[in-house]
Amino acid sequence: MKVNKKWGDKIYVEWTDACSDSEWKNFEQSMDIPNEVFCRTYGFYLGQKEGFIIVAHTIGKGPGNDIAGRLLIPIKWVRKAK
Repeated sequence: MKVNKKWGDKIYVEWTDACSDSEWKNFEQSMDIPNEVFCRTYGFYLGQKEGFIIVAHTIGKGPGNDIAGRLLIPIKWVRKAK
């Protein structure tokens, strides 16, 4: 997926996350898909590298040491990015 953004642009990403739990469940409960796997992220676009879209919740003036709250989202998990 090609994202038409540059460093520091605001970005909205809809993506499907992995999910796990450790409770005992029956088969029907185990086959339920929880809402928590469907994610929406608003942030600042940092770039793409090795199959990931990389965003942050806080950035400074430039791509130096002014980045906090980094999130790497596998591109294959992305449903929409704008």
